[in-house]
Amino acid sequence: MKLVRTFGGILALSALIAIAVLYGRPVAGFDIQDSPTLVSRPGADISDVYLFPSPTNSNDVVAVMNVHPGLPAGTAATAFFDSQVLYTMKFDTRYSAEAIGSRPSENLVIQFSMGVVSGGTQQIFVYGPTAPNQTGTTTTLVSSGLTTGTGLINQTFPAGNLTVFAGVREDPFFFDLTQFYNIIPDRNKGSTTASCLPGVGSGSCPTGFNSAGTDFFSNSNVLSIIVEMPKTVLTQTVGATGSVIGYWATTSTQSGT
Repeated sequence: MKLVRTFGGILALSALIAIAVLYGRPVAGFDIQDSPTLVSRPGADISDVYLFPSPTNSNDVVAVMNVHPGLPAGTAATAFFDSQVLYTMKFDTRYSAEAIGSRPSENLVIQFSMGVVSGGTQQIFVYGPTAPNQTGTTTTLVSSGLTTGTGLINQTFPAGNLTVFAGVREDPFFFDLTQFYNIIPDRNKGSTTASCLPGVGSGSCPTGFNSAGTDFFSNSNVLSIIVEMPKTVLTQTVGATGSVIGYWATTSTQSGT
């Protein structure tokens, strides 16, 4: 199937790069500071990314991209992806051979676009894995819009040699966000309140977390894009070197807003 749509403007970038050994432990990144643009467009807000060995198949790896944090529990039937956003998983399979401390540059991508919600469901379109059209802060639809596979939200489906799920999942991150905002209030969705960090603010507000803390996200969901794929998808990519790769994710729109 061919979906004719081009996404040119970068909207959000998962700021934490996940570097993973394919046979090692899982690696994750998490983001909690949002720009005004993302506050107004939560479907493009990347909360975290994960890359880990498949728990059921030693030959596979699983990549996860979570977006739209803060969905209330119990809203699975009414939560949908933003149909104007292109969701992209980016991989640098040459990371082992690159200079220490260098910025990864994608040479493999898997992309997802979402149909308009209809009849209480939503189509999911998968493109790749394939080489990107370009690298950097602009992302465009790969494979001339030809899909690798299609499915429906909240249902697992095949896309070539990938197994894909895109839908609602419980937010896996444990974090005391309320206390974090007490410590650094200017991170609270664009708040202009001065930071309490030593040497920055007044120094009169909390500087640490409470013992145990409170799981702010215990009743919160996210929209997850999950891909299980053979390790060979990454290790046999043209230019792949070694078993260490870079993985991050971006969301893009045509207008950048």
